[in-house]
Amino acid sequence: MLLLDKTKPALDPRIVGFVVILLGITAMFMNKAMTAHIICAVAAVYLLAAKAYKPFAVYLTIYIAVALLMANVDKIHNTSAMLLIVSLSYFVQKLVVLLMMGSFFVRMTTIPYVLSAMQHMKIPDAAAVPIMVALRFFPTIREDYHSLKDSLRIRKVSLSPLQFIIHPVRMVEYLFVPILMKSLRTSDELAASALSRGFEHMNEQTILYPLKLNALDYLIGALSTLIVAAL
Repeated sequence: MLLLDKTKPALDPRIVGFVVILLGITAMFMNKAMTAHIICAVAAVYLLAAKAYKPFAVYLTIYIAVALLMANVDKIHNTSAMLLIVSLSYFVQKLVVLLMMGSFFVRMTTIPYVLSAMQHMKIPDAAAVPIMVALRFFPTIREDYHSLKDSLRIRKVSLSPLQFIIHPVRMVEYLFVPILMKSLRTSDELAASALSRGFEHMNEQTILYPLKLNALDYLIGALSTLIVAAL
């Protein structure tokens, strides 16, 4: 079910999506340390602009710690350990940038306006609907996880990383199985809701939230493109 929100985002969702995809792909394919650092810095600036202060502090701290580890990896004399650290650090650096851009997307868009943007771009329902369901599912899974975590804490069941190592099967039974069953029930409810709202009626739908690119949208899009092109 889509919750209507009349608060228009500061940036057009199409520009936000373009920036997220552009910087995400660039982060995945940039292998030099300096270019990776610049991409991370740009992503951090976007997070600050979106007022996502907590994700900004957490992700930037992780990135800096990994970068310092990479800078001093030559001091490790064990070749196997050095290769393992370099491989993991390389993966974590790229993952952090992707998480940064994901947080930026969540802060700068709302579900109704993302749907409106896809309608403006004439994206088929076969592609638009799964995207919208996925965007709606992530917050639901997070809420289910916190509720289940509180329930297990009341029953004095620990969800610490150590417990996942000592009792992996038990943790799967306590945590992942209930979330999976709840997700299945939620998917059935979404399917029933879509049918009751006439999803099978394939005529052109009314756009409830019209969008128009403004000067700030063009500026952000051009600036991001120029940064990537320069790198």
